[in-house]
Amino acid sequence: MSLVVVVGPPGSGKTTIGRALAEALGATFRDTDADIADAAGKSIPDIFVDEGEEHFRALEREAVRRAVAEHEGVLALGGGAVMADDTRKLLAAVTVVHLTVDLGEAVKRTELDRGRPLLQVNPRAQLRRLMDERLPLYREVADIEIDTTAREVDELTAEIKARLAVRTVVVNDADAPYDVLIGRGTVERLPAYLGRAARVAVLHTANTAALAERVGSLLPDGVEPTLMELPDAEDGKTVAVAEQVWDALGAEGFTRTDLVVGVGGGAVTDLAGFAAACWLRGIGVVHVPTSLLGAVDAAVGGKTGVNTAAGKNLVGAFHPPRAVLVDLDAFVSLPVRDLAAGLAEVVKAGFIADPVILDLVEADPEAALDAQSPVLAELVERAIAMKAAVVAADLKEGGLRAILNYGHTFAHAVEKLERFTWRHGDAVAVGMVYAAHLGAITGRADLVARTEAVLESLGLPTSYEAGRWDDLLATMKIDKKNTGATQRFVLLDELARPVLVDDVTIEQQREAYERLTA
Repeated sequence: MSLVVVVGPPGSGKTTIGRALAEALGATFRDTDADIADAAGKSIPDIFVDEGEEHFRALEREAVRRAVAEHEGVLALGGGAVMADDTRKLLAAVTVVHLTVDLGEAVKRTELDRGRPLLQVNPRAQLRRLMDERLPLYREVADIEIDTTAREVDELTAEIKARLAVRTVVVNDADAPYDVLIGRGTVERLPAYLGRAARVAVLHTANTAALAERVGSLLPDGVEPTLMELPDAEDGKTVAVAEQVWDALGAEGFTRTDLVVGVGGGAVTDLAGFAAACWLRGIGVVHVPTSLLGAVDAAVGGKTGVNTAAGKNLVGAFHPPRAVLVDLDAFVSLPVRDLAAGLAEVVKAGFIADPVILDLVEADPEAALDAQSPVLAELVERAIAMKAAVVAADLKEGGLRAILNYGHTFAHAVEKLERFTWRHGDAVAVGMVYAAHLGAITGRADLVARTEAVLESLGLPTSYEAGRWDDLLATMKIDKKNTGATQRFVLLDELARPVLVDDVTIEQQREAYERLTA
């Protein structure tokens, strides 16, 4: 395994938790304080008394340098090691776990160890000073932050292990490849993607306000957060809302090196990306999707947009994010119906490119709907990896990328007719059944039964009401995939063999609708 470094103030449990974490990971444990004592042939308090703190810090810098270069496993650093600039630079290249603890508990823990040279006189006041002084430095180097106050070692070890299991999918954008991090606690990785930002606008809705505040608290000293609350869902995806965001960015003096962070579902990340794309002709954006649908769909790929009276997402820009932080912890509180709606896009990925997704859902639909299950984590990774591969091959939707719209021609028409009151995933589910009927009617793969069965196992809709064909057809004729007056549909020649076709007749489209509504 690679190196995991544990940092934190005295009393936070670095050695105890570090040993337990190493055991849980099947790795070795190392402590730089022990290395220093072994090399010097005396205890750390004796080094302080005999040679002074400055000499100890020099020994500490060298011990950290050597351990980072040599060790694979878990490494605990002394509480003050992060004060050295050279040490913080070394830690930028490894995974760092920051353990926090409240002052009262830290005092109790350190009272049991009288060998701490900096806590000999008035330990409570000294410990408060050290914690306040070093906290910004711990957060500067940390990838993961864990509060150890009043918690058992086993519980903490399990949480850290889960947070270390972060999957990274790289989207190979031609101009600037970017990371999609998938795991628990990934929002804490935000500081690594700030660049030269001095200001960060955090766009969110009322439902994601708490997480937005958490995002703001992660910013290092000198980086100012500006929280902006948007209307919920599709009400927030309008030019008028974008204009309000631009006015706020102007009032706050945002420059080209500053950053926008979208915290929310697909509507928020679409709007955040669009606002960032247009401000000063393009500033950085990081997405923190809080819905499963947003994570596997809107947040990845660089497409941004707003809705107009003419239709959904017809005004927008291609503006790839700097990073996407898919924090699986954000999905735990989602209703099952919202998880199911997100899984519609995952199932779509299974039909067009990765049938293993379908196998996983069919084998255990309940696990697929469990936000804490490894099955859902794998489904998310597979769906995002599929989209990343397609996006990398067709950044500006010139051809191949259109396959991501499987089921969406009908779905977008339904959304507009229903005045965007339907969940996007519900509309996509119905749209995939429509596309499956259309595929069978046009002599391609007959996947209707499997499509209906997979979607129904997740509680998703698989039919639509009759009597609305004329309105649906009129809306489908202004779909983004169309060229002039020619309609284009994504269909499946076979499972995982999508094709973009332009020869589907109106009669065939109507027949598919009649089968869907029968």
